Amino acid sequence: MNYKIDIQDLVPINRKGSENNAVAFLNCQSETEAFEKFKKLSQNLLKINDWNVKGGKNPTEFSIYNKDKSQSVQENDLVKIKIPAPENKLGNGFDWIVVKKIQIIEKTDVKVFLLQMKPNSCPENSNKKTAHFYMEDASSTFILSKKNDTIQFSIHGRNEIPNTKKIGFLNSCRNFFVANGGIFGGSKLQWQDFAEEFIKD
Repeated sequence: MNYKIDIQDLVPINRKGSENNAVAFLNCQSETEAFEKFKKLSQNLLKINDWNVKGGKNPTEFSIYNKDKSQSVQENDLVKIKIPAPENKLGNGFDWIVVKKIQIIEKTDVKVFLLQMKPNSCPENSNKKTAHFYMEDASSTFILSKKNDTIQFSIHGRNEIPNTKKIGFLNSCRNFFVANGGIFGGSKLQWQDFAEEFIKD
């Protein structure tokens, strides 16, 4: 994967399972324009309810749990995901993630906005089992960066192992299918499309 802005030190190490990366670029007319665009895209990245990640004919829907649809996501917020696949019984029909990290990083000539999420249990269930098609060590890291008049948006999936242990046969089959079938997280092309569309907004 070729990057115009070096952000590799911010990407988690893949220690087990699969990984995927997507990256898109935008060249602005000036550094001032790039700065304004960077601010707007940083705000958009937190508006998870407005994300549109397409999976086949049906988009994947994101909803911040227990918040108004117009609100931005914050650290420790839970997000439920409705994907075009059989329902996740452990998550009351949804896959669940938690926002682990939101960071603003300023280096000498680079500005970075980082959002990281990880699989989580469903707050509506008492069993506390991970209600996501990946196991709890997986992560998705979204990195928006600006250098001079260039903006870069990259997405990094790490430590992606299907969640199939001790959750019942049907749940195991469902998670294996989703994790390996390219729906939300498993598809490099899907995330590449999302990155390219997001950075145009």
